[in-house]
Amino acid sequence: MSVIKQILPATENWYRVLGTKDAPLFERVIFWAVVNDGDGDVVAGVSREDIGVIGAVGEWLVDVAGYIEITPSQVDWLMEHPEDLEDFNLVWGEA
Repeated sequence: MSVIKQILPATENWYRVLGTKDAPLFERVIFWAVVNDGDGDVVAGVSREDIGVIGAVGEWLVDVAGYIEITPSQVDWLMEHPEDLEDFNLVWGEA
């Protein structure tokens, strides 16, 4: 069971990257949570969609390729040119 240890605000240009290498999804990170996932502490970026799901902390850690700091206009560019995400060293799960 995952437990929240601390919550910190995020600056406005952080995004959580989900989806696949060819079809990435971006969710703006609203706050950072230090979470103990049973194996140790990890930092998870939490989007606006997940704020009300505090009881499902473990889901904050699932299927995240990584976090990137970009402007909103760069999000649009990367949606159209996902190959440029290679510069961010993301870790993609198996599709």
